[in-house]
Amino acid sequence: MADQESDMEYSSDNDYEFEDYYNSGEDCDIEQIDPKRTDPEYFVYECLNVEEVEKLLNESVEKLSTQLQITPSLAKVLLHETRWNTAEVIERYRNNASNLLVSARIKAAAPPSVPAATSSAPQQSSPVPSTSSAAAVATAAVSSSSSSSSSSTATCSFLASVPSCSVNSAIPGTSSSSSSSSKAHPISSTTATTACCYRTQLCPVCVTVQSTDKFHALACQHSFCRDCWAMHFEIQIGQGISTQIECMEQRCDVRVPEDLVLTLLNRPMLRDKYQQFTFADYVKSHPELRFCPGPNCQTIIRSQDISPKKAVCRMCKTAFCFRCGTDYHAPTDCQIIRKWLTKCADDSETANYISAHTKDCPKCHICIEKNGGCNHMQCFNCKHDFCWMCLGDWKAHGSEYYECSRYKENPNIAHESVHAQAREALKKYLHYYERWENHSKSLQLEQQTLDRMRARINEKVMKGLGTWIDWQHLFDAATLLAKCRYTLQYTYPYAYYMESRKELFEYQQAQLEAEIENLSWKVERAETTDRGELENQMDIAEKRRTTLLKDFFPTEA
Repeated sequence: MADQESDMEYSSDNDYEFEDYYNSGEDCDIEQIDPKRTDPEYFVYECLNVEEVEKLLNESVEKLSTQLQITPSLAKVLLHETRWNTAEVIERYRNNASNLLVSARIKAAAPPSVPAATSSAPQQSSPVPSTSSAAAVATAAVSSSSSSSSSSTATCSFLASVPSCSVNSAIPGTSSSSSSSSKAHPISSTTATTACCYRTQLCPVCVTVQSTDKFHALACQHSFCRDCWAMHFEIQIGQGISTQIECMEQRCDVRVPEDLVLTLLNRPMLRDKYQQFTFADYVKSHPELRFCPGPNCQTIIRSQDISPKKAVCRMCKTAFCFRCGTDYHAPTDCQIIRKWLTKCADDSETANYISAHTKDCPKCHICIEKNGGCNHMQCFNCKHDFCWMCLGDWKAHGSEYYECSRYKENPNIAHESVHAQAREALKKYLHYYERWENHSKSLQLEQQTLDRMRARINEKVMKGLGTWIDWQHLFDAATLLAKCRYTLQYTYPYAYYMESRKELFEYQQAQLEAEIENLSWKVERAETTDRGELENQMDIAEKRRTTLLKDFFPTEA
C-alpha cells in the first residue's frame, strides 16, 4: 500500500514538472508567425453601428475644440474639411487661422486691397493679431453678434442669426463710422434692441421690406430673410446637399452652418433628412470609415489600414473592397477595375455573342450545354474530353503550362494598318472578357452544384449513411473552389492592362486555373472521390492562389 502511495506521489510530481516545463513561456525557439506575411489578404477591421460612429466623431470634435478653444460646430467643419486630420487642423490653425477659415469657406476672403493715397502726415500702423489671440479671431470671424449671450452658449453655433445693424461689431479690425459719437452718447442695450427691431430691411431675393430681426447673415455679411433662407435650405436638401450648402449671394461660396439650417427648418421630416445627409458626408470624408454597400444595411466598417482588402459586414455578410467600396477585386487594383468595368459596359453589345451557353462538341459536333462550373467538358454522346474555353483536347491541358488562359499577341501588329490594329485590339479584349465572364457564370453554376450536393448529402444522412460531420469536407471544398475561382476571375482585368512582369503573372495564373479546374472536377464528383485526394487538391489550389496574391497584390497608395 505504501509502495502504491509512493508511486502515486512520484507520478504526481512528474506531472507538475512537465506542466511547468510546457507552460514556462521561456521557449525562444518558437517563432511568432506574422499573419501579414503569410496571408496577403489579412485585414484588421471592425463593424460599427450609427451610434458608435457618432460617438467616435464627437470625441474627435470635442478633442479639437478643447485643444484650440473653439466651438464644437467650428471644430466639426474644420475636421470635415481636412478629412478628420486633427494634426493638420491644429498646425494650420496655429500658423494662420484666417487662411484656414477662408480655405474651409467659413470666412469670406478679404477683398483685394486698394493702394492708399500718399500723405505727408504720419500714419499709425494697425496692430497685427498675435497667435495667442487666434481663437478669438476665429470665433469672431465666423460668429455674428447676438442679442443674448446665453442663447449662443446653449446652441454652440459658430454662425448665429443677427440683425444686420450690428453684424460688424464682433469682427476685429472693423469699426463703425460713428464710433466716436457712440462713446460720447452711450445707448443702453434695451434701447438698442428696441430700435433695431423697428428698423426695416429689403431682402434681395423676395424683394420685400421686413423687420431686421427676421434677417440672418453669415460671416460674409450677406443678409436674407428667414423665409428665403428656409426655402433655399429645402431646395438644397431636396438635391441631396447638406454640408455644402452655400450662401445665396452670387459668387459667394461661404458655407451655411449646420446650426442655422436646423434653426430655420420647420418640418421634422426635413430636419431628419438633413441630419442623415450630414452624417453620411462626415462618414464619407473620414478615411477610416466606409458604409457597408449591402442593401438597407446601416453598418459602418472602420479600419486604420486604408488598403484594397476585403471587408465582410457582420450583419448582411456583404464582402467589398475597403478602399473603393466596390466588389472585392484582388489582385486587380481599384483604378484598373474601374477602367475594366467601364470598358465592359461600353463594349457590352460587341460581346453579346459570348453569353451563349451552348457550343458544339469538337469531335462529333453535337450541341452541348454547360451545366456546371468546371471547364473540363465531357461529351455525353462520344465521351470526348475537351476544354470549354478553347475547344481543345483536354489531354493537352494537363501539361505543366496551362496555355488556354494566355493571350498570344501578334508581334508584327505595329506595322499593320489602323483597321488591322483595331481588329487585334478587339480580339485581345474579347479574349480576356470571355474568360472573365466565363468564371463569373461558373461561380453561379457551382452554387447550383453545391445545392444539389447538399440535397444528396441530406438524403444520405437520413438513410443513416454517415453524419453531417462526415460530409463536411465536401462543403469546405466547394467553399474553397468558389474562393479560388473568384480570385481567378479578377486576374483577367489585371492581365489585360498589365505591362511588366507579364510572363510570371501568366504562368502563375495558368497554374491556378489548372488546379481550379482539377478541384472543380473532383467537387462535382465528390461522392466518388477519395477524401484524401480531394483535400490534397484543396491544399494545392489554395497555395497557388496565395502565391499569386503575394506576388501581385495591389499596393497603390
